[in-house]
Amino acid sequence: MIIHKIPLKSFLMYGNVSSSISVNEIHMTTNKTINTLFSRTDTPIRSYIYLPDKYKLPFRIDMTVKIDAPAMYLIIGNGHIGIGTDGMDNRSITSIAGEEFKPRKSRANNNIIMGEFAQISAIYGRKAMQLIINGESRYYSTKDPYIKSPLLDTKFRDGFEFKLACDKRTSLTLAAFTITEYEDSEPEFMPESTDELPPPCLSAADKPAIEYCTQGLKPELQQAIFDTDKYLLETLKKSMKFKRKIEGGYPCGKITYVSPFGFSYKLNISGHTMTHSMGWIGYNTKREQEKYGGYKKADYSIATLEKLAETSPEFANEIFFRMKECAGCYGGCMHLSHYEYKGEKKISCGGSIHFKMFPSELADARKVIEAINEIAQADTAV
Repeated sequence: MIIHKIPLKSFLMYGNVSSSISVNEIHMTTNKTINTLFSRTDTPIRSYIYLPDKYKLPFRIDMTVKIDAPAMYLIIGNGHIGIGTDGMDNRSITSIAGEEFKPRKSRANNNIIMGEFAQISAIYGRKAMQLIINGESRYYSTKDPYIKSPLLDTKFRDGFEFKLACDKRTSLTLAAFTITEYEDSEPEFMPESTDELPPPCLSAADKPAIEYCTQGLKPELQQAIFDTDKYLLETLKKSMKFKRKIEGGYPCGKITYVSPFGFSYKLNISGHTMTHSMGWIGYNTKREQEKYGGYKKADYSIATLEKLAETSPEFANEIFFRMKECAGCYGGCMHLSHYEYKGEKKISCGGSIHFKMFPSELADARKVIEAINEIAQADTAV
């Protein structure tokens, strides 16, 4: 057995990552949208920190880490383990040998408390693999594809590389990272987890109240959602004419607000975490395109930034930064949009703007929608 207590300064950066290293911690974030679907390529993430050395099976990774919002990814060889991803994520683990493109029937409970350090261990033996979070077994499998993969004796004969990544704008702090190589012995495993996860789907038949969907969130975040809900459905009732749709419930639910101007705002809630985003609706079918006059009914993205810049150029710049870049998620995107703002060009997934799970960012979303409302009303009056 060889225990490698990795000096944090050993990690190197690759891609669109900002990172700072102190004696005791690494702080990192990603500045560009990353591909986290894991459905077409083995390791689609192209921005991360990594270790320059390789390590051989069987091994165990132990790390102390925290993130302030979803999500982070431990990339091992051609596979990964996602931490803090959506509760319905059925690709939160993929085989370290790669070539695993179908969702797993058994999903991992990879929830952690945002903003607090978690102890995460990933064990890869010759006959089984396991994920342990804060001393609890969250996933155990004796059928992981890597176990019988011929690539262990060819492509990965010299060992596996290790990388850490996080979603755009997520703040990740790493306080410790240890790799144990077991050589000729087998690592010890904990008893299998008996946790039951919610089904990987949202029920359209359920129509729960917004209070039910948000019950796992912190009170101040819940209140920010209620304030936004009231703003959209009451304050903007006559102008933007938003309609609300609630799918699922608790712990996994989606709340969507759609305006007939061709704009939508979505909240995806998973237990005590959430993400929210907005954008101009893209139409896929020929029937829709004929009805609305193209791929979109409207797109006021640049006009919105210019409107925001009238009162705060800094805020307008920040919203442009939050716009989701195309990460090649599906190989070919029908909704690619080209934007240019103040000389900076961006190829985006339809101009979608993403926000973090803080009350302040719910307030930011309302500011953006307020600007859109002003522009839409001005166009309507012409």
